Amino acid sequence: MNISSHERALLPLIALQGAVGTLAGFIGFFIMRAHDVNALFGFTAGMLTTAIAATFLAYLFGPRLKLTGKRLLKLGFLVPGLLILCGDGSIAVMALAYGSFVGLSWSARHWLEMSLLADAERDGYAAHSGALTVVFGIVTTLVATLLLAGTAEQSRYVYLLYGAICLAGGALLGNRIPETPPVSIRDPLSVIRQPEFIACLPLFFLESGLFGISQALASAGAVKALNSASHFGWVATVAGLAGGVALYFTRKNRGVQNRVHWLGGSCLVVGIAFVLLGASAWIPALYIGYTVLKSAGGPFLAASEQVLNQRTLDIQGSLSDRIFAREFVLWGLRMISLLMFWALATRLSPTHILAVGSTLLALATAMEYVFGKSLFWKNHTSVNAAI
Repeated sequence: MNISSHERALLPLIALQGAVGTLAGFIGFFIMRAHDVNALFGFTAGMLTTAIAATFLAYLFGPRLKLTGKRLLKLGFLVPGLLILCGDGSIAVMALAYGSFVGLSWSARHWLEMSLLADAERDGYAAHSGALTVVFGIVTTLVATLLLAGTAEQSRYVYLLYGAICLAGGALLGNRIPETPPVSIRDPLSVIRQPEFIACLPLFFLESGLFGISQALASAGAVKALNSASHFGWVATVAGLAGGVALYFTRKNRGVQNRVHWLGGSCLVVGIAFVLLGASAWIPALYIGYTVLKSAGGPFLAASEQVLNQRTLDIQGSLSDRIFAREFVLWGLRMISLLMFWALATRLSPTHILAVGSTLLALATAMEYVFGKSLFWKNHTSVNAAI
């Protein structure tokens, strides 16, 4: 499967995004070790709100500031890098830093991928980008783990590492990305009112609506099962190798014709992983099994979700409005589910929080396959009819 010039231009910063994304696991572990699950939920809520606020401001002032997709993507690393290096590592600062990273980098990535890639290129690109993000994520996690082991588990050195990576990558990578028009907001409400968009709401909720809960539960399970942040790093590194190797050897097998099969297989593996996460509330060693399966199946599911996300955006309206409308709706779904589960968690013991939350995630993964299969099948039928 050949790599187009547009893919080659995008992949370095996409790989960097995968590397910086591993910071979330360390932040969650540090918060849980020093505080409790309520602090972790608070961080997640702050991070999600910062992400949508950053997306809104970037798209609102995009034309005035001439924020092309390339500039916005680079900004998605420079801003969090500065916040991390200049901040004090507090929960509030890290929520701002990681939230700005998520909001700016992902809104720019969606804009660039939808602008530069055709539908037939999406599956191959998803495999290539997924493999690179796993590799860069593994390397970064390994370096952070070695740093923790050599500095008596001090979080500030890990934060300095990620801050430096953000600044260096944002400044040096992505210069070959083609220029696109600036991002902007025109009429996102017209997108939200479309029947095709409304029909995707269940899929949006199942795929990303529980994102905040899954992040919090993974960190809670890690602290319960592992003794230190460096142990968490070693487990994450070894488990990440499983996903990287599997994705590499199957990188040429993804295509429009087998999207449903890849989605089904990855949902099955990730669903089983969530079952193990819940069971680790009573048998902590099962957390390692969860990490291995999640790392093995996660990249495949992420690749399928990437294609699904792009297909859901193939509707009417300006591209920027479609992207912002989806991100805004996702933020609403994520916050509603997070706040509801947070309220439920106040009535449950830590063990039951992990068990109940993991069960919900496993069921959501199974339902994601059902709705995703329906969307893929509908699109496949439409293409065949057009032919």
